[in-house]
Amino acid sequence: MDLKKIIPDTYERSVYDINYVKLYDSGIKWAIFDVDCTILPFDDIKVSDELVNLFDLIKDTGIMPGLYSSNFEKRVKPVGEALKVKYIANAKKPFYGDLSLIKQSLFGDECRSDNTMMVGDSFYLDMLFAERLGFYKVMVDPVKGGHRLKTLANSIMQTSMYSVLPRDEFTYGKYYHGIKG
Repeated sequence: MDLKKIIPDTYERSVYDINYVKLYDSGIKWAIFDVDCTILPFDDIKVSDELVNLFDLIKDTGIMPGLYSSNFEKRVKPVGEALKVKYIANAKKPFYGDLSLIKQSLFGDECRSDNTMMVGDSFYLDMLFAERLGFYKVMVDPVKGGHRLKTLANSIMQTSMYSVLPRDEFTYGKYYHGIKG
């Protein structure tokens, strides 16, 4: 596999820094968000008012968000309910799941690869999944906090993926807005 393909199209500090209006204007209508370390720390289901407001703002731009997580239903369901969005739990990213599942469970037939983005914190789980389905890839830095052992495991996996990426193509902390259009 060409590792350059998992390099995100846009890289931001957090989900709060993404320019959803520009993405909508460029054709993005659907947004799949990872849960763990993307919108919440590992094992934290306390959804802040700030996050609820962000998801309301995303909806107001015309983008319909949904959650796609490899974590369990008991973890993902309360987050989806608090944000008032559909979700898929036990997703087994990056290799399980396809566009028909996402259409059926999250968004409907108007969802296509060319009008959908994946927002996540992981090269291996989120960017590889997005690339496999042809989605626009938005990567954010991991949310801090949560279960230390799981956070450490995720960090080790990220570091190993990062170590094989070409430095002239992607550098941690060098944020960019690669909005297509």
